[in-house]
Amino acid sequence: MNNLRLIFGAMALGAVVMTAAGAPAGFESSDSTLENTYRWARDMALSYVHDADDPVGIWYEAALPGRDAFCMRDVSHQVIGACLLGLDSHNANMLGKIAANISESKDWCSYWEIDKFDRPAPCDFGNDKEFWYNLPANFDVMRACYGVYEWTGNELYLSAPPFVGFYERTAHDYADRWALTPDSIMGRRRFMNTPEPFDRKKGFHTCRGLPSYAENFSGITVAIDLVGAAKCAYDSYAKIAARNGNESEAAFAARTAARYGDLIESVWWDEENNRYNTYYTQDKEFHRGEGIPYLLLIGALDRPERVKASVADVMSRPWNVENLSAFPVFLYRLGYADAAREILTGLTTIKRNDYPEVSYGVIEGIFCGLMGIQPSASEMSVATCYRGGESTESTARDVPMLGGSVTVRHVGHDRTEFTNNTPQTLTWRASFVGDGDALYQGKKALPTVTGSDNAGNHIVTAEIEVKPGKTVTVGRSRK
Repeated sequence: MNNLRLIFGAMALGAVVMTAAGAPAGFESSDSTLENTYRWARDMALSYVHDADDPVGIWYEAALPGRDAFCMRDVSHQVIGACLLGLDSHNANMLGKIAANISESKDWCSYWEIDKFDRPAPCDFGNDKEFWYNLPANFDVMRACYGVYEWTGNELYLSAPPFVGFYERTAHDYADRWALTPDSIMGRRRFMNTPEPFDRKKGFHTCRGLPSYAENFSGITVAIDLVGAAKCAYDSYAKIAARNGNESEAAFAARTAARYGDLIESVWWDEENNRYNTYYTQDKEFHRGEGIPYLLLIGALDRPERVKASVADVMSRPWNVENLSAFPVFLYRLGYADAAREILTGLTTIKRNDYPEVSYGVIEGIFCGLMGIQPSASEMSVATCYRGGESTESTARDVPMLGGSVTVRHVGHDRTEFTNNTPQTLTWRASFVGDGDALYQGKKALPTVTGSDNAGNHIVTAEIEVKPGKTVTVGRSRK
């Protein structure tokens, strides 16, 4: 925490304190393919980490290989993998740089891509009026910042001025300036806030405000990934504002998030084809393309039957590595373990597997997907749920979180051991997949809650308080 405070204190002075990376989480498994996949991803991901004397400070690569830069989209998708690799200080520096560079002169955009020289990457930036920018980015960063808070418990993401300013400007000025509010987003124009004179032949004119992460479909005025990003961003902002005691802002953000959710379900859903549309064009027509894997990743879809249809939809077609990097974590979480494992292990040999997002996505897929580990600083809790084989054993060792670490050992679907090496008592939410609703701590039967995941697998969960330094084992009795 002290190192992070130094980083933000120095940021205001235009300098950054260098802090080396912590130790990455370890992983062991009786499934040797998974163990080898972890080693490949760990080594590849750490090869992109820079702790030396670059002007930008400590950082990791989150852009096309060779650019020596990090872009808003990729950082937002790599931060949890970075937490697992012990890169909390790197996340704080990089997200802080993005947050601090929002400005009215750029119409409340930040820098889409920042390079190691602590400047907007020249390949994407000419000046404040001419630059490349994908509009989901502000919303994605807001969601990612709250996610890092939940993982680390670092309240600087809630209260540090660069972040608070970024959240407030994005939730109000940015949304208004680019016609992204729920009332205006479906009627917005293709080109907005353009340089004068506007030149359609210049990429920094036509791509200054792309309404999607998709960049290969002309005529888009709004895309479903933009709407989904906004929904999750306002949901995160509602929680941030509530924790800061700003009840009116929290209520505004919660209402706004709900309205984006209504748009997704009422406007974007194609009832005839049982799937979501993804693009809306200047000709007032819906089209299909990218976007649904991103919505599954960030949890933007609320209706289980439509989530299931969306999984079937995305599994029916090929995807590039940027999209596939997200598949393991959301497929495991939703209950599609076999498909998740196939994609997870295949990412080690796929074409373009040197794209940084791939290795960070594999790390997140193993620990958050396969091992089902999910901390929550706001609730001081950690959830676990094993998605590996019934006869396999896997251990996530010294997983950094909440000011310390935890170790989780799953013995098939019948027993889990949880060690709390954080400074505070944690509520452990121990979940198990499969038949049998009785869970025990030793000989003591535990109160349980039953449910199912999106794939229809039966889930049973118990909550146990685990004090610092203690190891607790929960096992199940099958019917």
